[in-house]
Amino acid sequence: MYAYTVEPLYVKSGEDVIAADFYRPHTVEKPAVILMAHGFAALRHFKLVQYAQKFAQAGYAVVLFDYRYWGGSTGRPRELVSLKAQLEDWKTMIQHVSQRKSVDTHRIVLWGTALSGGYVLSLAAELNNIQAVMVQVPFVDGAASAKTYPLQYLPKALKLSSQDYMGSKVGLKPKTLAIVDPSGLCILPTAEIYRGYLSIVNPDYYWSGEVPARVLFHLLRYRPIQDVRKINIPVLFMAAKQDRLTPIEASREAATNIAPFVQYHEWDLQHFDIYHGQDFEKAVATQLEFLHQHIGVS
Repeated sequence: MYAYTVEPLYVKSGEDVIAADFYRPHTVEKPAVILMAHGFAALRHFKLVQYAQKFAQAGYAVVLFDYRYWGGSTGRPRELVSLKAQLEDWKTMIQHVSQRKSVDTHRIVLWGTALSGGYVLSLAAELNNIQAVMVQVPFVDGAASAKTYPLQYLPKALKLSSQDYMGSKVGLKPKTLAIVDPSGLCILPTAEIYRGYLSIVNPDYYWSGEVPARVLFHLLRYRPIQDVRKINIPVLFMAAKQDRLTPIEASREAATNIAPFVQYHEWDLQHFDIYHGQDFEKAVATQLEFLHQHIGVS
């Protein structure tokens, strides 16, 4: 068990600044570094600190960041989810980490959950300076996830998404959609997902529960599953059998496409269970075992 410090980190990205926390384990001269960010419409303080702490205690450096428009990072409109911008933020942070003298830049690991799990799989297929990837309940196929969206709400949600997109081109105020809502019309529908999402929200940090609706159209078209055959580094992939956001069949297909580089685990969980209690402890233990096997502390 390593003692560690947490330092604030601010990284320029275009006209904006990405806010992050740098976890630095003591007595490890050049630690491997894990780069982390959250999934859809979430802040870094929504349950990700508990993972970062475990990794730092095990001797790994961690950089945990908020996307632009979110949390401590700058950018307007606030709480905008732009898949393009968030992928750019990942690349900005990877570049930053690869230039830090305090870490081993030959041992960079990407960690993603849900939507950020999809991001890091896409990046692992594209970049050549990543050594390993860990994903839990990753968003791998918008087309598959679209089939789980209640049909009675889909036309109205897509209409709102289209109106917001067009309005953004002429400077109109964003039209928003709730992230979760038990009554139906939102980005992530169903009462089960509503309860699960609220279970990770940290009330100490501002979060409106709404996002500009333009993201829905892009989300349903985002398909990391199409890129993963290009991955040739170790991947830890943890899926939930009862996941209502990413159907388990899509996870199985994605993992098959990554073979032989994937270590695949499938547990009888719902999407948000992995952030809590024994399921969290099991996930972290699995992740640490993977890290020790493929990356190592010293």
